Amino acid sequence: MEKVSIVAMAMLCLAVGVAAQSATDVRATYHLYNPQDIGWDYIRASVYCATWDANKPLAWRSQYGWTAFCGPAGPHGQASCGKCLRVTNRATGAAVTVRIVDQCANGGLDLDINVFKQIDTNGIGMFQGHLQVDYQFIMERVSIVAIAVLCLALGAAAQSANNVRATYHLYNPQNIGWDLLAASAYCATWDASKPLWWRQKYGWTAFCGPAGPHGQASCGKCLRVTNIATGAQATVRIVDQCANGGLDLDVNVFNQLDTNGQGYKQGHLQVNYQFVNC
Repeated sequence: MEKVSIVAMAMLCLAVGVAAQSATDVRATYHLYNPQDIGWDYIRASVYCATWDANKPLAWRSQYGWTAFCGPAGPHGQASCGKCLRVTNRATGAAVTVRIVDQCANGGLDLDINVFKQIDTNGIGMFQGHLQVDYQFIMERVSIVAIAVLCLALGAAAQSANNVRATYHLYNPQNIGWDLLAASAYCATWDASKPLWWRQKYGWTAFCGPAGPHGQASCGKCLRVTNIATGAQATVRIVDQCANGGLDLDVNVFNQLDTNGQGYKQGHLQVNYQFVNC
């Protein structure tokens, strides 16, 4: 995949996760936790999450203000403990990050009073006894990285295949100036005007494999192809379509992979392929 495609996939995965972990126009009341007066001690505060988080380091317990959580979207019970929310006062736009330490029963948030006052910048919340807020679960950096890696891994798994048939075709692009039009390649419609350095950077292949994009969406993409029998590898660019259910490699690439000569003898190779950044 191109770098932009990898980034886009990661962002999409993260966006989907975030969308399911946020809510708007939620009621937020306040509670007199005042953790700064009790050493940020969960047990002394008699909070629900003390069972799991009371022994966390002080730096962690005091990093953010506290809240009880019973909102309409996101995890509840033990699964919510320790999670962080970005809470925004809808009336003023004031925002703060809080950590979930407790449960509540108001259908929204029950913020520590210090946090409540921090976002109640016009005083209306204290006057009416609650705020209307939006919230969104936010992730620690390690969680973001883990999710991005998982999404990319899942994407990569869907963009690879094993034990695929690879035949050869006499493109010989070096003899025609790497001209996609001269080769009558399917992808010429979109890629013929690409710079010469781009067209000749990798060997060519036609693609009709069982996994990955097809048609125009495949054009210009790159594959890392491995000869199962010998382990020899090559990176190729998709320039054409085929009908053999796998790859139809330029003969030069085929020969590069066919290090034991068996492929040429039997007319095809059995290969693994994976879409890669080019």
